[in-house]
Amino acid sequence: MVLFDGIYSWSGKTGTGKRPVSWWPGSYKVKIIDLSDTTPSGVFHMKPWICLFTDTGKGFNVRNHFQYFAQSICQEFGLVMNKVLWVEYFAQGRPMDVALIKEGALIGSERLYTVQWRTVRDDEISLIKPHHGLRDGLPV
Repeated sequence: MVLFDGIYSWSGKTGTGKRPVSWWPGSYKVKIIDLSDTTPSGVFHMKPWICLFTDTGKGFNVRNHFQYFAQSICQEFGLVMNKVLWVEYFAQGRPMDVALIKEGALIGSERLYTVQWRTVRDDEISLIKPHHGLRDGLPV
């Protein structure tokens, strides 16, 4: 089931006291998929959600500050950050990348994370492709 399919944007400002995705405005095309409706009974996914995203080219690129992008999406859609497969795709036909997020230190009330990037694996593409709008490994 698709939880969200559209443009996810932020202004770079906050009125709630929470840190925004970035202090500069930006937007990404985002598609959030819940795998629970396609899973056979008795099978559990370690990562039951997939978040496909791509830069719109308008505003701030979140690649180097990814934790705040992921935190914002998780807060808005009720997801658990380490239970999401974070997949960035590129329109130029470049292979998709997966963000690996690891919980780090707690500084005051803010949790820090480390993010590493790797190329998407074939098994991940096969998980996304049949049901969620991929053709030849690229989102349509």
